[in-house]
Amino acid sequence: MKSVRSPLVRQYSRRLAAEVLIKEAPISRADLARATGLSKQTMSEVVGELVSEGWVKAVGSTSGSVGRSAVTYEVARQAAFSLGIDLGGSKVSAALANLIGEVVAETTETTDPRGGRHILKQIHALAIGLAAGRRIPFDAIRSVVVGTPGVLDPATGAIRLVPNIQGLSEIDVAAELKQLFGQTVTIENDINLAMLGETWQGCAQGCENAAFLALGTGTGLGLIVNGKLARGSGGAAGEISYLPVGSDLYSPEALATGAFEREVGARAILDRYGAAGGTAVDGVRDIFARLETGDPLASRVIDQTAQVVGLAIAAICAIVDPQIVVMGGSIGIRSELIARVRGGMGKVFDRPVSIVPSLLGSRAGLIGALSMAVNRLHNTLFGIAGLPGDLGLPAISIAKAAE
Repeated sequence: MKSVRSPLVRQYSRRLAAEVLIKEAPISRADLARATGLSKQTMSEVVGELVSEGWVKAVGSTSGSVGRSAVTYEVARQAAFSLGIDLGGSKVSAALANLIGEVVAETTETTDPRGGRHILKQIHALAIGLAAGRRIPFDAIRSVVVGTPGVLDPATGAIRLVPNIQGLSEIDVAAELKQLFGQTVTIENDINLAMLGETWQGCAQGCENAAFLALGTGTGLGLIVNGKLARGSGGAAGEISYLPVGSDLYSPEALATGAFEREVGARAILDRYGAAGGTAVDGVRDIFARLETGDPLASRVIDQTAQVVGLAIAAICAIVDPQIVVMGGSIGIRSELIARVRGGMGKVFDRPVSIVPSLLGSRAGLIGALSMAVNRLHNTLFGIAGLPGDLGLPAISIAKAAE
């Protein structure tokens, strides 16, 4: 006779079974029962339910004692897909992942320079193209996360503090993406997603408290505190551009773009090099190239930049106490800068600080978007509303899918 279970017990049993299936399949119902502590009868009901809904499938059998065999099950990987988008001022990347988070398709193209609605239509077209290229029905995409610079205004759906992409602060981005995709689309800060990417598949795996400091054209900070993204009351936690560090703290320019960014962003480094008497360069990369040749001006400029970055990291560590500080972005990931930051930390902070380059590099935000999208899909299908914590994601290959 079928057991009677309350809705909460049913959800809890379903969550436990799904967590093991996601990570340890193929597995039999008996082994699932042992792994979860649920009864064999309850596990049989749960597995039957998941199979009937199409989220789990039988994949084989295993020999048991005295010649008996048991059917083994795994998550039906092709039953649903998640879409991750990493939107930047110069390029937009998109990737599709199956139900356990494996990347099945990925692409990158130049961001539409017209901005605004043109970019939203571009994102939608990228998703259609990825799905069609793998013969995946578009309605099989059940979870979508878009990472952008700036901060989503929940009242208007617009994205604020995003100077490198025009038009997103003037429209209801959330509503228009929902209309395009036919479902609610999650919009998240790109540096927050880079932090998530590093905690899932990068150098911050297993860390309950971590920071991702991005330095490039601009600056950004993503924080994991007690296992969760720190967003703040208005979603602007981590807008480290406005950290009052540097020589220019009170000017209108510092108020507009942030004192810290005016000290360590790409423009600041170029200006510092020029003011020191350096000859013309095309970009910060050229300054690092001259550093390798022994250019004393390049060395001085990078040293000065590292000192300011060290002050910012000291502030982060004093407030958040992360296990690890991940450096990312086109400038932040440079080994020459990281070595100088590490070397100077003892002068401004009295505890050891683990400072490492991003393992995922330019894909950190995209992998983070996928991790959030897959987690949200798992929680929708298998989770319990209001229960703290996501279902854990498996450790899988995040190699770029073949074109």
